[in-house]
Amino acid sequence: MKNKKLGPTKDYPRGKLNNDDQGGLAIGVGRDRDGVIIIEFGTSISWIGLDPATAIGFAKLILKHAGIEHEN
Repeated sequence: MKNKKLGPTKDYPRGKLNNDDQGGLAIGVGRDRDGVIIIEFGTSISWIGLDPATAIGFAKLILKHAGIEHEN
């Protein structure tokens, strides 16, 4: 995860959702040597909004790093 550009992307891929929306966010997901799943946001955030397909992809990514098999 160290080589990725994390944090705000300065775009609004689905339009601005509300006045608090700060735009897109590049994140990193990985595991440390003890197997702890680390999610890096690259900035301080108070919330994220995900459409259903992105939420499913995010969940699958976390499951992958947890070593849990999933369908599709």
